[in-house]
Parts: sequence; C-alpha cells; structure tokens
Amino acid sequence: MFAHLRLARGYRAPDLGRWLLTAAASAAVAALLLRALGWALSTPGDPTTAHAWTAGARLLWCLPPLAGVGYLAASWARSVPPRRSARLTGLLAAGTGAARLRTLLAVEIALACTAGTVAGLLGFLTLRAHLLELVPGGRLDPALGVRAPLPAAGTATLLAVVPLLGGLAAAAAVRPKDLVPPDEADVALRRPSPLYLAAAVLVPGLGTAVALAGERDGVGLTTMLGGLTAIAGIGLAIPALLYGTGTVLALGRPQPVRLLAGRGLQAGAWQLGTPLAVLTVSGALAAVAAARLEPARGPLPAVEAGLIALCVLGALLARVGELMGARRRAYASLQRMGAPGVLLRRAALLRAGATMLVLLAAGGGAAALAAALS
Repeated sequence: MFAHLRLARGYRAPDLGRWLLTAAASAAVAALLLRALGWALSTPGDPTTAHAWTAGARLLWCLPPLAGVGYLAASWARSVPPRRSARLTGLLAAGTGAARLRTLLAVEIALACTAGTVAGLLGFLTLRAHLLELVPGGRLDPALGVRAPLPAAGTATLLAVVPLLGGLAAAAAVRPKDLVPPDEADVALRRPSPLYLAAAVLVPGLGTAVALAGERDGVGLTTMLGGLTAIAGIGLAIPALLYGTGTVLALGRPQPVRLLAGRGLQAGAWQLGTPLAVLTVSGALAAVAAARLEPARGPLPAVEAGLIALCVLGALLARVGELMGARRRAYASLQRMGAPGVLLRRAALLRAGATMLVLLAAGGGAAALAAALS
C-alpha cells in the first residue's frame, strides 16, 4: 500500500483523467451486465430453449465492451512506466521488485474498475428502487428485474469480472523490461521483419480474393469471412505503412525537417500503429455489424459502440502521450545543441500529416470493404 502511495504521489490531471475514464467505462460495462441479469430475473420460470438463448445472447452482447475495458486497462498500465520512470527507478533501487511493481499497477487499474463497478451497481439499485425515474411508466422494470429479488452471490460474481479483467490485462501488458527506463542512446529503430511484411501484404490480398470469390459464387459466409480477413489484414499493415512512410520521408538527402519527421515516424510506427489499427478495425467491424445484424431495439447497440469507441480513443491518447514524452526527451538534447524551435514544430506537423494520410488510406480501404460486406 505504501509503495502504491509513493507511486501515485505526484499524479497530475491526465492521471486523474485516466483513472476517471477507466472507472466510467467500468461503470457502463457493469450496467450492461446488470441489465442482462435483470432480464434473466424477469422471466425466472421460463425453461424454454429460446429463453436460455436470449439470456446467453444478452451476456454475449457484453463481451465487446468487456474487451474494450481490458484493452483500455492494458494501454493505461503500459503508459505509466514511461511517464513515471524516475519514480519507478527509485522504487526499484529501494528494493521493490519488478513483479511487485507490476502488481501495484494492476491493483491501481483494478481499483479504478472496482470504483466504476460500484457506481454502476449503485445506479442500478437506484433505478430498481424507483428512487430515480429515467423512463416513465415503468418501462425499465423488465431490464431491472424488479419482480424478483436480486441474488447477492450472483451479482457479486458477475460484477467481479470487470476489475478482475482490468487487473489481469494491466499486469499482462507491463513487461519487466518496461519498468527499467531505456538509455536513449541505445534505442534502435525496430525494422519490420520479412515475415511480417509478407503477412501485411498477403493477408489483405487473400481476404479480398476470398471475398470476391464468395460474392461471385453467391456464398454469403465466404464473402463475410474473406472481408473480415481483409479488414484484419489492413489493421495488420498499418504499422508497416507508418514505417514505410517514415522511410520515404528520410530517403535521399533530406532536409532536417524531413529527416526528423521520417525518423520519428519510424521510431513510433509500432507504438502508434497498434492503437490506430485497433481503431480502424473496430470502426469497420462496427459498420459491418450495424448493417448485417438485425437491428436491436433500444439504445443498446449505440451505447456499446460509444463505449468501445471511448476505450479505443482512450488507449490511443495514452499511446500518443507516451510518444510525446519520449520525443520531448529526445528533442531536449537537440535544443541544447541549438536547434530552433520552429524546426521541431515543422517536423511534428509533417509527421502528423503523414500519419493522417496513412490513417485515411487504411480507413478508406476498411470502409470500402465494410460497405461491400453491407
């Protein structure tokens, strides 16, 4: 506990925002889980297969938001060591092992998830007791399960999934070597392997070919599988596209602006490419799901889509903040050598523009595939 307080001491507004965002996402997921439980309690005496399938389908609807919260928790946990490197180094020097630090980060994320889960439970109980009426006429009563008592053990077990998933995702995302600040002079560019480049080229092409073959033969399942494979391949190719764009910027005898932008884009291709790939793929899959699946009644699909978008954007912001901190440290040495500030700002603008071009190209391809599958 004291080690956690030493780690948390000095947290600023972005860290508080990270904690509140995780809690808010966890509260929304807890509300969705409790909604599924409430519908199951509304018809407790119906043993038919259709009822069991409906109850299971409502729980399955909670899996994408759960995955979004786990991804957000992992991204937030990975962003802490680069921003708190001096404090983590001090804790390591004081005898706190890497395993214990990973546990502390996991506990912090789990506490945020627990706070959000408790808030969601309190809101559910408030609506269930009719202390607050969001919808008049009792139209929320079936989703709240007001006709049956709320099982304490089942509710606790269901809600424990959220902080457990968040803590495990945070602990798995932080590797022991991530807790040791790297020497900036020893950091080398990670070049894409030939196997990865081959996969980045072949997977989208193979998926598109399968989708076209299925569409020509009139086989809807083949078309769907091929299209989804192509969308996943586009996400797989985004880091390689970022690295390749940085290589093109630094080709030949570039001016300092192009050189800084190209090398910076190459250095951050893998860190920034992963959340951009998740954003592109999740957006395309949401578009396909909205067009192909039967429209559900109520605001549930929109709420889930907004929650997943919130988690993905939060993870992207965490990675952008991590990269900005790394570049700030790298640019400090250039500024000490007399590099003008306008040079660094132009390089940052060029790098941002190149990143947006890659994102628009990948997003356009994924959107075209999603439209074809619709």
